[in-house]
Amino acid sequence: MTELVFYAAISSDGFLAGPDGDMSWAEKYLASGEDYGYFELVSHSTAILMGRATFDFEIENGVQGPRPLPTYVLTHIPEFYEDVLDENVFFTGGDISQVVELVKLKHPGRVFVVGGADVANQLLEHNLLDTMRLFVCPEDLGSGTQAFKDDTAYNNFTLVDEKQYSSGIVEEVYKKVST
Repeated sequence: MTELVFYAAISSDGFLAGPDGDMSWAEKYLASGEDYGYFELVSHSTAILMGRATFDFEIENGVQGPRPLPTYVLTHIPEFYEDVLDENVFFTGGDISQVVELVKLKHPGRVFVVGGADVANQLLEHNLLDTMRLFVCPEDLGSGTQAFKDDTAYNNFTLVDEKQYSSGIVEEVYKKVST
């Protein structure tokens, strides 16, 4: 069985990024030295699924070197990335259900869904997301990129765990309700 886990930092008012994709608000939390379970999640995952904007953000911010896991980047313009030579990065597009089936077939186990409101909302819309690990930062952004289209994102989930960090971040773990 494959589990899709969405892992993201969000502001207390529900934004993944500020205006124009600004992520500088989150830097003070990342600088705390706490890894917020990131290493554990990566080390127990079989693949990564992310959107093009998240991939671009990582590249622009110096994330270099080979990927630790097979990484599937959702994009409508794969030819834009023909210079990316990492054999562990796959650019794909189309129907999200088909992409997830491909990833599940090739990499059964846990799939780490990294950031990306568009990807998370597509997965929610198709009932493909199993777990949400949200790191709620004590910060109101007021505008920017909403994590979820609306409050219905939580409808098929139940809060199963909550943890407070010294940085002020509260980790909320939601699991899909079995039907």
